[in-house]
Amino acid sequence: MAKARRHPETRDVQPRVLLAFGGGLLVFLALAAFCIKLVFNTTPSWLPPPENASPEAPDLQSAPRQDLVNFRAEEDRQLKMLGWVDRSAGIARIPIDDAMWAVVNNGLPDWSQPDATAPEPGDCNLLAAAVPRTSQAQNCQQQSSEAGR
Repeated sequence: MAKARRHPETRDVQPRVLLAFGGGLLVFLALAAFCIKLVFNTTPSWLPPPENASPEAPDLQSAPRQDLVNFRAEEDRQLKMLGWVDRSAGIARIPIDDAMWAVVNNGLPDWSQPDATAPEPGDCNLLAAAVPRTSQAQNCQQQSSEAGR
């Protein structure tokens, strides 16, 4: 019997195939990125910055933590003070604790139904008793005195 001639084993991975695969992968990724850029418009759509804006030195907070502390302190101060929001419209601000106690004692109004305690057009005494020293009460009294003439 003749001996079969055996050839020595070759390498499992040929370097040319490996380099060709890597190059093909890079070309594929580049083409895929280019196609995605064409399909999806990723350019910013907002307006350009104003002409007087300086891109080199944006306005940043120098102490953001202190700014937040000051902001919250100002909010707390406003929640605890009594004052006018719009005096001409008769809108006032009361401390939050007083407002919560008023809701606990009186409950929330039923806004879906007309207010039964709302004064009639000619009844300014109820309005003055409910919200004294407001412009609505003064206007009501002026209008009723003018209508009575």
